[in-house]
Amino acid sequence: MIRLQKPPSAKPSWRPPERRAVTIAAGYVFNGGVILCADTQETVGLSKTKRPKLVIEPRELEGKDSPEDLMLAMAGAGDGPYIDKLVERVWKKAKAAQGFEEACALVETSIQETYEYYLGLFHPGQMPYSDVVYGVKMEGRSKLFRATGPIVNETPDYCSVGNGYYLAEFITDRVYRKRISGPQAIILAAYVLFQCKEHVDGCGGESHIAGLYNAGASGRIKHWDVHLISSQAERVDLMISELLLTASDFTVGEVEFSEVLQFIVDELKQLRAEGRQTKHKRRSAGRQDE
Repeated sequence: MIRLQKPPSAKPSWRPPERRAVTIAAGYVFNGGVILCADTQETVGLSKTKRPKLVIEPRELEGKDSPEDLMLAMAGAGDGPYIDKLVERVWKKAKAAQGFEEACALVETSIQETYEYYLGLFHPGQMPYSDVVYGVKMEGRSKLFRATGPIVNETPDYCSVGNGYYLAEFITDRVYRKRISGPQAIILAAYVLFQCKEHVDGCGGESHIAGLYNAGASGRIKHWDVHLISSQAERVDLMISELLLTASDFTVGEVEFSEVLQFIVDELKQLRAEGRQTKHKRRSAGRQDE
């Protein structure tokens, strides 16, 4: 009787710890362009590191572009090295565009070609994961897109990717509105990043925000400006929470409610005055934190 021996099982090959890039990234369309934001935390095994992942191209035109110039901003969640390569290949292809629509098409083609190329290099189920949000600006126009793997879709209002996706979408659904202004979109981005870093495991590091402006001068928002906006939004949030409970509590007398309301109004005015003063001082001093 011949005994059939079970072939030895193949041992899985060792793989380095996965580098998970940016755990919250989002984009917002406003009435003059696109705002993108991301945190900077990356996880490698059990270690957490900070790594800037909001990329703007061409870097030499940051803050100097005209309405006609092509500008691209990208950030994403997933496999860090793959996203780095994806961004590199996207810009190499897109910078040859002669017009806005062609630029958008070239970015989408590059994303799909990159995915197809690396898909052939990995074993089934091992393909790196990527979920990318990006904006394109050229010829006084701009659009926001989301690319999940090779699937690219234009987003007419806003989108979020990463671990903080659910919280970011919840907040934005309540706050975002059509024809939002650029400064308001920046405030929303800063607030979303703040809340995700506070309440979502894996989100953290610095808050990076950038704007693609149809009229030109696209680029990153200064670090100190983002910090000021975030701190202001945090304090306003606490005040509004107090008003929400008091206004809906009919056991509170009208006199007491009026006192609470007036106190919050006075605090908000004081907060705006402090913010304006701080911003004026820093800009007057020409402070550069980046």
